[in-house]
Amino acid sequence: MPRTARFTHDDWATAAMELMVANGPSAVAVEPVAASLGASKSSFYWLFDNRHALLEAALVRWEHVQITAVLPVLAEADPADRLRRLSRHAFAAATSADLALRLLTESDDPVVRSAVRRVTLHRLEVIEDAFAELGFPPDQARHHANALYSAYLGTTALRRADLAPEDSEAYIDALLHALGVSP
Repeated sequence: MPRTARFTHDDWATAAMELMVANGPSAVAVEPVAASLGASKSSFYWLFDNRHALLEAALVRWEHVQITAVLPVLAEADPADRLRRLSRHAFAAATSADLALRLLTESDDPVVRSAVRRVTLHRLEVIEDAFAELGFPPDQARHHANALYSAYLGTTALRRADLAPEDSEAYIDALLHALGVSP
């Protein structure tokens, strides 16, 4: 019997990722994803073996989006400007930040943990490289990268409680200034 699906593997992965964004990784299940697509549950099995395969596909999609989203910012030659632009991009991307925090805190699934680790390591490396280009010694560049990323996650938690700083530009400038990045 030929596989004739109205929706592609990527359609299902994208829909699963959107559910994951809205409700966390535990929300990724065949029936709700099928309903969000307007697809039959049985059509899922033409493309995936099980729910875990769908979760993996959603995480691959999320990882790709997270890594490629910053590529235009990385083209910025000046490392201080790159840090400012990365910070503005990260702090403005509330949905992305919320999912990163959810994935870090709401799942013990090894596949989820592995994807989160890869994305987090990539983000930390990009930030650390910018601090190193500014002349910070390797240990200090790594500590500053961890501090900036921690502030990003902490601000996400504050946003969930409606306590995030109102003036994000001033907040980012103060944060970068505290980490030794001149305006």
